[in-house]
Amino acid sequence: MFASVGGRICGPVDADHSEKATVILSLPYRADVNMPESAHHSTRSRRRVRPPHLAEPIAIAVVIAVLVVSGVIALRNFQDLQDNRLMVRHANLVLAALREVENSVMDAESAQRGYLITGNDSYLAPIDEAVIHANESLDRFEQLTRDNPVQQDAVNDLRELVSDRLSELTIVLAVYDEQGLEGASLAVTTDIGKRTMKRIADRADQMRRSQAESLGERELLANHSYQSGRTTSVLSTLIGLILVGGVLYLLQHNRRKAEQATTVLAKTRERLQLALDAAEMGSWNINLAKEHLMGDAQFRNIYGFHAGEVTFQRAIDALHPEDRHGVETAIAAATRPVDPLPYAIEYRVVHDDGTVHWVLAKGAPHFVGSGSKRMLASFDGIISDVTDRKQQEQRLLESEQAALAANQSKSEFLANMSHEIRTPMAAILGYADVLLGHLRDPDNRNCVLVMKRNGQHLLELINDILDLSRIEAGKLDVDLEVVSLPQLVADVQSLMHVRADQKNLPFHAEFCGQVPQEIRTDATRLRQVLINLIGNAIKFTDQGDVTLSVSYDTAERQVSFAVEDTGIGISLEQQQRLFQPFTQGDSSVTRSYGGSGLGLAISQRLVHMLDGEVSMTSQPGSGSTFTVNLPVSEREDVKLVAPDLVSLTGEQDDAPDQDRTLSCNVLVVDDRRDVRHISQHFLEKAGATVDTAEDGRQGVEATIAAREAGTPFDLIVMDMQMPNVDGMQATAQLRSAGIQGPIIALTADAMKGDRERCLAGGCDDYLSKPIDHAHLVAMVAHYTQDVTTTDLQQSRRDRLTRMRANLQGESSR
Repeated sequence: MFASVGGRICGPVDADHSEKATVILSLPYRADVNMPESAHHSTRSRRRVRPPHLAEPIAIAVVIAVLVVSGVIALRNFQDLQDNRLMVRHANLVLAALREVENSVMDAESAQRGYLITGNDSYLAPIDEAVIHANESLDRFEQLTRDNPVQQDAVNDLRELVSDRLSELTIVLAVYDEQGLEGASLAVTTDIGKRTMKRIADRADQMRRSQAESLGERELLANHSYQSGRTTSVLSTLIGLILVGGVLYLLQHNRRKAEQATTVLAKTRERLQLALDAAEMGSWNINLAKEHLMGDAQFRNIYGFHAGEVTFQRAIDALHPEDRHGVETAIAAATRPVDPLPYAIEYRVVHDDGTVHWVLAKGAPHFVGSGSKRMLASFDGIISDVTDRKQQEQRLLESEQAALAANQSKSEFLANMSHEIRTPMAAILGYADVLLGHLRDPDNRNCVLVMKRNGQHLLELINDILDLSRIEAGKLDVDLEVVSLPQLVADVQSLMHVRADQKNLPFHAEFCGQVPQEIRTDATRLRQVLINLIGNAIKFTDQGDVTLSVSYDTAERQVSFAVEDTGIGISLEQQQRLFQPFTQGDSSVTRSYGGSGLGLAISQRLVHMLDGEVSMTSQPGSGSTFTVNLPVSEREDVKLVAPDLVSLTGEQDDAPDQDRTLSCNVLVVDDRRDVRHISQHFLEKAGATVDTAEDGRQGVEATIAAREAGTPFDLIVMDMQMPNVDGMQATAQLRSAGIQGPIIALTADAMKGDRERCLAGGCDDYLSKPIDHAHLVAMVAHYTQDVTTTDLQQSRRDRLTRMRANLQGESSR
């Protein structure tokens, strides 16, 4: 947990009232590169930080926005009101200018009449003033209505009319000066002046009405602006009051929630501390802002420190020297701002008394800022003492290693025992066959046959023990392949007929309805299971018959093999321990019928390896039924047939095996003289020329010498387990020397992989001890007469391809 991450120690630690040790630490750790988005994402994914509550600032923002909008609307309405008021005043000025024009014309007429009546020149000055005033009023009216084209046209007409009327008044005055009062009176009484004044009055009224309409519209707009402003002010005030109330409510609500959260947090901290105490975990914290490193009492206990004794340097010194670098590396990786790694590490702490304790530390960094300013703010975590667990793991590891060593010793023991037992058994059975070939006296032949039968029985017992050992050691495997179900049943029936005939028991096999033409299974292991079950049925049945029934359940997609007998049956108590190794019904069964009690245990395990189930039903005195159910994969295309078992067995019986005649040179390499002598006897009896060698070195030398002499061996029979140079080494040397002829391996067939190792080592086939001499002769004949050199090379290439594919499959897993 402790390392100097670019920091310095600033002082010792003093225990506070909360029993936490504090170390003053300076950690100026900041990034020198920009923080990528992936790093931000990875940090967020590891540490979910609850976002702050946004209701209060949003509500306040809404209140401010409403108030601003209301103020804008009120200001707009006030501006509209002011504009309308100005326009009303403008309209009144226009009307006033229009009235002034009319009044000026009327003043000019009044002054003219006064002058005409009195002849006083003082009336002439007001006429001139009225003319000037009328023109000024017209100019002012034109200036006020310059943005109104209609009024501009009207003022031009009015200006012409006023000018005409003033001209008429001037003409009357001129007539008065020339003709006197009578001429002037006559000019005044004409209708021309009246018509002009009427036209002036009509035009003025028209202009006044137009301006009055405009004035009315502006007054309406001003009133609407006033009403809108008042309504807006009232609504904005109400909304503002509501929102302010809502904000006050939210503030109060959040205050209560904060108080509740504080209470919950305090309780959570209390429960967390109780959990840490119960789990005997300590907590620690590095706070960059306060430059403090804090650890609780349990933290001190784990490190073996007393209160007030903790310093940062002591914590570092307490780390085991072999673990210090790993801890520093883990902390540096966890506290880097760019893509930090999770901090979880186990390391050792050395106490003052020299005892070593294993601890588990986990932590999480907290960063502030972003990009190049991203910095480590604090580093928090927990620590626990895992010494007991590590000791238990060490004991388990030692136990596992001991078990593996024992298993390896067992495998080697089985291999040696298989070789040491099968080799003399090969001599016993082999020499029995040799004696049978020489003896003619029935009593002597019977003695030899008894020896051979007991030897085969002993061999079967050895095979059962080795099979059970292989299964328990996980060294026995199944080789799944597509096999013909009718042919497999026919083979079992043909083989078991012989054993049933020895007890004069009827035995027959039958198919119940249609069954799959082919299934994917291990034919050898399935045949072994059926032979075990049928053999037991024959052994424990003295009267009645034995039946093998084969059926197929299309719904469950499984093939069932039912072996039914009418034998002694099995009690319920005996059934409970029936499938246990070395167990039979009771001791009387062993005395009466013999057997090791391994067959059912092996059969059950083999069926389980084939993903099947084996079950049984039995009644004492009435017989038993053992049923094997094997699943059919859904990927298989099942073709159902109704087989004729009689025709299958008949075809097999009509073609008995014929003895093969040999004409080849064979080298037999085995360290046991008995095996060499018996193999040589039967091969030479079949017509072969045989040489022998006692170990692998002699075999290699004899093979190379025969090739150089021009009489190479056509085939080599090589024992795999020999002193000096064993069979695998000898085969490798022969292949390296360019010997490409077929090599048959002799093996004890003790453990899983013997055949694969032989073939991978350069052999072409193998035989297990004790040797079936008929099989040996047939295999030699096959490789020397039936298989060409091209076929042999192709077979080796295919085998190499399969081996590579298997290796690639294992490496990918």
